[in-house]
This record gives sequence, structure tokens and C-alpha cells, in this order.
Amino acid sequence: MNASQDRQIDHSDTNDTATQLHRERLANARLRKLIDAHSRIAAAKLDLDRFLSLVTDSLLELVPAAHASVVEWVDGDEMVYRACSGTIAHHIGLRLKRHGSLSGLCSLEKHLLYSSDTSDDPRVDAAACKRVGATSMVVAPLLYQSEVAGVVKLMASRTDAFSADDIETLERITSLVASGMAHQRVFAENRALIEQNTITIARLRTEISLREAADSKLEASLRRRRLVLDTTHDAFVCTDADGVIIEWNDAATRTFGYARDAVMGRPILDALFPARCKARYAELDVFKSAPQQNADTPLHRSRTELIARRIDGNEFPAELSVCPVQFDGHTELAYFIRDVTERFNARELDKRFRVLVDAIKDYAITMLDSHGHIMTWSAGSTQVMGYTQHEVIGRPTALFYTPEDVAAGRPQRDLELAAREGRVEMEEWRVRKNGTIFWANIITTALRDPNGALQGFAKITRDMSRRRRLEELEASSQRMSQFLALLGHELRNPLAPLRNAVSMLQLKTADHQAFVPEHELIDRQLSHLTRLVDDLLDAGRVTLGRVQIEPKPVSMQAIAQLSIEGSAPLLAAREQTLDVVLPDTPMFIEGDLTRMVQVVQNLLNNASKFSPAGASISLQVFRSGRLLAIRIHDSGRGIDPDAIDAIFNLFVQETPTEEQADKSGLGIGLTLARAIVDLHGGHIDAHSEGRGKGSVFTVWLPEFSHAIDTEAVREEEPSPSQPVDLKVMVVDDNIDSADSMATLVQVLGHEAHAVYDGAAAIELAHTLQPHLVLLDLSMPKMTGFEALPHIRKALAAPGAVIAAMTGLGTSEDRAKTEAAGFDLHLTKPVDLPELEGVLQIAVTHVRD
Repeated sequence: MNASQDRQIDHSDTNDTATQLHRERLANARLRKLIDAHSRIAAAKLDLDRFLSLVTDSLLELVPAAHASVVEWVDGDEMVYRACSGTIAHHIGLRLKRHGSLSGLCSLEKHLLYSSDTSDDPRVDAAACKRVGATSMVVAPLLYQSEVAGVVKLMASRTDAFSADDIETLERITSLVASGMAHQRVFAENRALIEQNTITIARLRTEISLREAADSKLEASLRRRRLVLDTTHDAFVCTDADGVIIEWNDAATRTFGYARDAVMGRPILDALFPARCKARYAELDVFKSAPQQNADTPLHRSRTELIARRIDGNEFPAELSVCPVQFDGHTELAYFIRDVTERFNARELDKRFRVLVDAIKDYAITMLDSHGHIMTWSAGSTQVMGYTQHEVIGRPTALFYTPEDVAAGRPQRDLELAAREGRVEMEEWRVRKNGTIFWANIITTALRDPNGALQGFAKITRDMSRRRRLEELEASSQRMSQFLALLGHELRNPLAPLRNAVSMLQLKTADHQAFVPEHELIDRQLSHLTRLVDDLLDAGRVTLGRVQIEPKPVSMQAIAQLSIEGSAPLLAAREQTLDVVLPDTPMFIEGDLTRMVQVVQNLLNNASKFSPAGASISLQVFRSGRLLAIRIHDSGRGIDPDAIDAIFNLFVQETPTEEQADKSGLGIGLTLARAIVDLHGGHIDAHSEGRGKGSVFTVWLPEFSHAIDTEAVREEEPSPSQPVDLKVMVVDDNIDSADSMATLVQVLGHEAHAVYDGAAAIELAHTLQPHLVLLDLSMPKMTGFEALPHIRKALAAPGAVIAAMTGLGTSEDRAKTEAAGFDLHLTKPVDLPELEGVLQIAVTHVRD
């Protein structure tokens, strides 16, 4: 054989091999399709119609020659299209006569039939075949327990369309369908039985055993019952009349942990319940078999909750449903047992929540349905609204609205708003059962299920009448404080020219003693009036919380000495003696010297005022632990024990004014003193044994812990200097105040000019070039703050002193003037020593 022949033979062998491989691939592909179809059909859900539809769809995939597949069900003398795929899918439900059709013949002969050409085959219904386009078809029976339930049919549009492989595929699928159909029918029968019967599975077993006569039917029923028992979520346990376990499902194993064989034959009370409960549970009806009953007597069923025990000893709440079953002349007890831990916890949580809600007496907590009708009512609701639970359950929430709100449709609008917004909070009037109205805070929250559907509303109502009254009182108090502050400021303006006039009289009559007593009288009364104005301003500061301090290291000895100096004139006038005990070692606090002197001096003045003339008063500074104290003790009028706390309240005077030797004061001093001491981190207390037994006031303050350099810095003595005549400009819209201040400055030896508005002050500043400007702040058209920069700009040389002169004297006011660029801050009325000090400062500036 030559080379060409070898190549030809090799080529021929190669073709045969390729053909063989192609056939094997086709066979393998067909086998895979068949296996895949088997898997899908075998895994189908237990739903007969879906199962059969899956079969017809799979056949079309496995047999490409077929254009349609159908499962026909035997229904008496007819064949019914139960499942259809392909071109005849819309013919489902079609009915054909069983006799005269190839399908009917197949169901009778119980074997596969094949018609390669339906046009001349007498076995077929030619008209029906033509209608569905079946030129050739093959039919296989569906056998179930030797009975034909139906047939599977493939149709093709050409003759002799089906091969031996196609027929074999149909037979394989048909055998699988028959097997699966058996399970489907069992499932369908079981489902029908379960849906139609609501009695227990034990009753079902009895009914099935009575209904099924043949052993094969009984066996099938037992299989179906086991399937149902093992797929249910509740533990099923059946016992005989003595309580011995004779049946057990998979759910019972999951619930209790026992395998079936481990509990069969054991008493149910021993196996499933705690030993401590056995004696008590044995007396319950659920564990007692009912007397034998006839078929017409209804069975007694009961349900209860008990404590059950798992194999590991853990206990849980369980719900038992039991039904006695009569079987073969004896009684069995069928139990369904469910773990109700979640329900138990929810119930306990609900109980605790109910206790909590009922314990809240200040809030009315209610639940409403979606239409606004009351569903729950708490104890707090009764206290707030006045209604008892049985009076309001089921009634609309409009019950609590005022008639005007009900007429305006407010109840429904509020619910609609809460449903739209989710949560609504409002404050308005509500009506109690007795008809009284109260101011209420109401929070309404919409309650929705997981799908967002509105279930109802939760409403919380609180009586806010007390808070509203307090807010009104607070607002009224604030307005009063603001009024007092304004009144004090306005009173300072007329006091200013009076003080200036008195100062001038004192200067002019210094060498003439004839009118000195009258001048001193006017001065005392003016000082008293100024103190009252200061008290009014302090009352406003205390009420508004605007008392402020500037803390620095301050010695207690300095506070005591300056307070004594301030009170010395009052003590001397009443011929009273003051015994002072000061420690040798300096003791320091971090505080405001001026404010603390104000506190101690007020206490000394009170001690003097409420003690008789010639009395003795003591002041002691001492240490107690980490606290430093100043104690003032008098032997005067004393304080009633019931009034000790009240004397620190604003405008409270324990001694009636008409009984006071010095009928002065507004009852503000102790309130201000306590506020100042509180700001220093300390406290002030009062003690008295009663009327006529004197009083003791003690101011306690925390010691300043840092080291203090106690060595006093010696000031250099100022060198004598020549007097300087100042040019002073007084600016005030109050003409009397401006003129009197200018005259007083002139009496003190300086040149003074008065102007009455900001524009005139700026013009005069250009021509006069003053050394000192006393500038009022509250002026019409242009305030002192607005005029200040223009006056500064008008002065050619730096060094002029510009002092703010105003009726406002708080630390905040001083901070404002300092920030604006004022050199000094004078509070009206300006007394003579203070004015002289300002003039001396201006002289020093000019000299420098």
C-alpha cells in the first residue's frame, strides 16, 4: 500500500472517529438533558398542577421533534387536558371522549402506543388531531398502583417524527412521572384531609384506620400521617391511657432534644417535666384520660401552660393542647406541645410595662385606634383627666377637647397631622371630667405595622398648668425687675443735680456754720434716697441673675477692715461698740473685694439697725477646716425661728417697717448678700434663739489655696506739684444736671462749660480743647457712645480724660464703656469726693 493510500485510510479512520465522537457527544448531551429533567421533576414542589406542567415543559426540551406535549387525566368516560405545553398550551381543560382516541385506548390497554401517521390511523380521533396539528404522536400511560390515572402524549407536525430514543425518553419520563404522581396524589389527599379536618392527628389516624380497610391503604395512610407529623412545627406526643409515650414526631425531638427511641415507653410526666412539678401536674385534667365515650359524644379538649424540661435540664414555658382519642376500644391522649418562651416573655414584658405605665401618675398615657377611639387607659390618665377606665374605653378622644376645638374639627385634624408627620407635640387647653380646663402638653405618635399600615396612636398628656403659672410668674417677675432697673436709672437723673447742688452748698458754707445742720440733713436724705435707688437696681440684678464678680486674691482681713470703715458712721451715730477679732496670719479667698465688702457691711448695718443704741456688736474672722468665715453677732431684736429662711427672700423684712428704729431699706440687702456669697462658692447662714435674743450671721467662703505674696508693695509718695486749672466740658441732655455739674466744677477752681447734646459737644470740643469731658450716655439724637469717637477726633493733643456719666452702674455697663474707649465710668449722682478724684486724675494726665 502506497503513501497516498495510507493517507486515505487514515483520513477515513479519522472521519469514523469524528462521527463516533459526535454521536457520543450527542448521546452525552441527551443524557445530561434527561438527568437534568429528572432532577427538576424529582425536586418539584408537592403541587400536582405545577408538577405536571414541569413534565410537559421538560418533554419538549428532551424531544425536539415534538411541537406539543400534554398530560391527559382520566375523568370517567372522558380524557381532560390537565397540563399542556408548546403550541397547544391554550387548550388546557379540553375534554375528549375516552373511547375513539389514542389516549383513551392507551389508558385502557395500559401500554405505550405510537401513531406515525394520524391521517390513516383508525385508533385516533382524526378531527381532533387535525385541530391540534398532530400528524404523528406517541402516548404513554401513567400507572399508579396498577391503575391508569392518565397519559402523557407527544405530538409532531410531520409523519414518523419520533425515534426510538424519543420513545425511550418518554417511557423514562413517564415512569418518573408515575412515581412522582403517586407522591403528589398522597400529598394532595393529605392536604385535603388536613384542610377539611381540624381535629388532632390522633383523631385523623383513627379516622384513616377506620376508613382504610386494606393493609396497603393503611400503610399509605401511615406514611402520609408520618409526613405531616414530621413537617409540623409543634411537638406531637401521643400517650396511652396511663400516660406512657407511644408516638413522637421530629418537632418533639427539636423541642426537647430526645431521640424518638429514647422516650418511647416512658411516662410523659417523667420525661418532659421537672420532677418538682410531677405531683402537682398529675392532678391536672390534661394528664387524665377521659372515660370511654361513644362515637356520638364530642371529645373533651383542653389547653394549658406548664413548665417543661429539655434533655439538658433547661426549663421553658410550654403550651399543651390535648385531645383524648378512642382507638380500638381504648383511650389515647394526643398532645401538641409548643415552646411559648417568646409569648411568655412578651406577656411578662407587657405586665412590667403596664405596672410602669400605671406607676406614672403625672402623665395620662392612652392608646387610640386608627379612628381616634380610646383602647387603653392608665392610672395616670385617671388622675390627670378624672375619668375611670370603664367610662372612656371605646369613646373618641374628642371627649377631652374644649367645645370650641370640637366645633372647629380639631380632634380629627390633630390625628391626621400625627398620621402624616409621625409625631406631633403641642400645648393647649384640655377638659377634665368635672369640666375644669387645664393647660396640657400632648404628644401624639402614630403607630404603624411593619408594612407601614396605620394601627393607631399613642397619646401622652401632661398637666402643665403649674409650669404655665410659674412661667407667667417668672415673666411677670422679669418685667418687674426690668421696670425696677429702669426706674432706678431714671431716678438717678434728678438725683444728679440735687447731689451737685448739695456739694456746692457744702463747699460754699464750709466757713459759715449757720446752715451746716440743714446741709447735713439734705445730704443724709439724699444719700438715703441714693441707697434706695441702688437697692432697686440690685433687686433687678438679683432677679435677672446679673450679679457678677471679678475674682482676685483678697484677704479676709481687708474685707473686714473696709466693711468696718464703711459702717463706722452708723455705729458711731447709735453709740454702739464693735468688738473685732482678726487672726494674725493673713487668710485669702478668691473673690471680689468690693462685692464682699458690700456683703459684710450690709450685715454690720443690719446688726446696728436692729440693736438698741449703746449695744455691743462683735465681728470675728476665723478658719474652720478648708473654709474661712466672717461671723457677726449682735444682741438685738433677734429673729423668729420660722422666719430664718424667709429673710433671704427678695423684699422680705422680718421686722415690720413701723417697728424699725431706722425705717429704711427695701428688704433687698440679704438677698443680694446671699447671691454674692453663692457666686464666691460659699454660703451664708443665720441663727437666732428668738425674739429679743440677738442674731448671728456667718459667711462661709472657700480658702484660696495658691501661695500669696503678702509683702505689701510700698507706693512712692507723690512729689508736690503745682495746681493745674482744667478746662472741663459737661455734656448732658438734662439741663439742670449739666449746669449744676459745671457750676460745681467751677466752685472747685476749674473752667467748666455745659452743652446739652452730642452735636454741640463735638463743635465745642474743636474750639475749647478740654482736658476733661463728662459725657452722658443716654441722650436723644446722638448718644454718648456715638459722640465719643467724634470728640476724640476733635481733640488736637492726646491725653484728655473722657468719663462716661450715666445712671447705669453695673459691671456690664462698665465693661461696655471701657470697650467703647471711655477712660472712666461715673454713676449718677456723682458725689463730691468722687468728682474730686476724677479732677485729680485729669490734672495728673495734663501734668504728665
